[in-house]
Amino acid sequence: MLDKLKKHHIGIIVSDQQVGFLEKKYKGHFHMDETQGTRVMFVPDDELGMYREYIVKEGRAKNLALGFAHFCYCLSDNNALKCFKKNIKENKLGYPVTKLEKSGSLECGLVQFFFIKNHGLIEINV
Repeated sequence: MLDKLKKHHIGIIVSDQQVGFLEKKYKGHFHMDETQGTRVMFVPDDELGMYREYIVKEGRAKNLALGFAHFCYCLSDNNALKCFKKNIKENKLGYPVTKLEKSGSLECGLVQFFFIKNHGLIEINV
């Protein structure tokens, strides 16, 4: 199911102490994502063909371990999201963790997090 979707970004949890290093390395800046209650910075990764989202371990991410957090997948519209949710429910593949909400970052649109069996936490970007 997920292997047929386009990956948008990989979410990576970082410590507050890593923020300055990452901003200097990528010549970017973390911004506050009010939706998640944490600072984030998106960096394009040409080798992976998607973004890397660095997420400071605070807000919703405060209890997550440093390192890999999630993959984000793209869906074209609300109808595709509706079909995705139906498939998850009917096949008992997982459950939603958050409601559909506006992302606090310009790189994403409307987002929703899910827990998917054998995959863990994923994000859907509509």
